[in-house]
Amino acid sequence: MPTLYVSIDLADVRFEQNMYGVVYRSDVLDREGLVPLYKQVAGLVRDQIERGQLQAGDPVPSEATLEKEYDIARTTARRVARELREQGLAYTVQGEGTFVGPPSAPRSSKTMPIYQKIAGEVA
Repeated sequence: MPTLYVSIDLADVRFEQNMYGVVYRSDVLDREGLVPLYKQVAGLVRDQIERGQLQAGDPVPSEATLEKEYDIARTTARRVARELREQGLAYTVQGEGTFVGPPSAPRSSKTMPIYQKIAGEVA
C-alpha cells in the first residue's frame, strides 16, 4: 500500500507548549476528512522531526500524551507510532517507548532508565 503523507497549511495553526516542546493543538485535525486521524497526527509529529524539534534519540510523545494532546483514542495513538516506524522515522524499544531515528541512533540521556543512570554513577 502506498504511503500517504499529510500536508497541512501552518499559516493559521495555533500552537501550545507542552513537555515535548511546541505541539499542534487538537483542533487542527480534520476529524471529518478522508485522511485517517493517525496519519494526520503522524504527519504533525513528522513535521516536528523535520523542523528539528524532535531529534534522533529523542522520545516520540507517548501514547498517553498523544491521546491527551490531540483528543484521540489510545488505539489511534498506537497507530501513530506504527506509522512513524513504517516511514523509517522512529523505532520502539519494548517497555521504554518510541524514539526518533533508526534503532542505531543513540538515545538522549534523559530517556535512560533510572537504574542505568545509578549503575553508571556507581561504576
